[in-house]
Amino acid sequence: MNEIPKHQLIQTSILPCKIARLDFSGGHEVDDAHRHNGNQIFLFTKGGGTHMIDFNYYPIDDNTIQFITEDQIHSLNSNDNTEGYVIVFTKEVVVLNSGDKFLFNDFPFYNKSRPPVLNPSKEVFDELLEMVIIMLKEYSRENPFKENILGSFISIFLLKCKNLFSESIALNKIDTASQQLHKNFYNLLEEQFIQYHKVNEYADLLNVTPNHLSETIKKLTGKTAGDIIHERLILEAKRRLLHSSITAKELAYALNFNDPSYFSRFFKANTNQSPEGFRKEIREKYHH
Repeated sequence: MNEIPKHQLIQTSILPCKIARLDFSGGHEVDDAHRHNGNQIFLFTKGGGTHMIDFNYYPIDDNTIQFITEDQIHSLNSNDNTEGYVIVFTKEVVVLNSGDKFLFNDFPFYNKSRPPVLNPSKEVFDELLEMVIIMLKEYSRENPFKENILGSFISIFLLKCKNLFSESIALNKIDTASQQLHKNFYNLLEEQFIQYHKVNEYADLLNVTPNHLSETIKKLTGKTAGDIIHERLILEAKRRLLHSSITAKELAYALNFNDPSYFSRFFKANTNQSPEGFRKEIREKYHH
């Protein structure tokens, strides 16, 4: 299988993070769909255009924040008016400078359990923007503690965003046990989605009943556990169809479907397109 294009934005041997200003006043065409060797945070001070993140399209609005994980495919279709900042960083720089090795897994916008967009109030956005401007100044300085300073700033920034995210969906009203099961399910799904396709298989691994797992996931996301499993499989199928010459039959086996015909029906039921139909349309759109 051909590799999905992966742009090397940061050199971890030098500094495991990067902060830069976005300015497209000179023009900006639609990006080919790609990924990066780091997680990203976009702060858009002036909007314009759309941002494709794993085949979902989000408007680029004023005073919004969008999050990209290292493995996600994205394509930035901004316009001449779009302005803002981008932070690129490794998971390790956050973990090492927070002292909590599980901290990163708790961020809903990076464990893919929620849409990766925040729309804070202007007052809150300006407070976060001020942090980013400070980070940009630190990034431009020669300082033996630069990595620690920037890693700590990024950790604080993410924690503030997590708090905003929790407030926006009223997570505080949901019991801690449900939140923990929700997080464990998503972490397990990311590791095992190719091997396991059924709710009862994840329930067994999590030591809960299938009904309890589905009810808990639906309470927090509005979707059943089965819906979430299917979405993850479809996402992986779309990624591979876009960036490889793999056939639908080969893809079925690669995703642990024993019957290629069933996989094609599964894909069409979830996308209203055949695998080859999707490949043709998305490649024409993103120049592949």
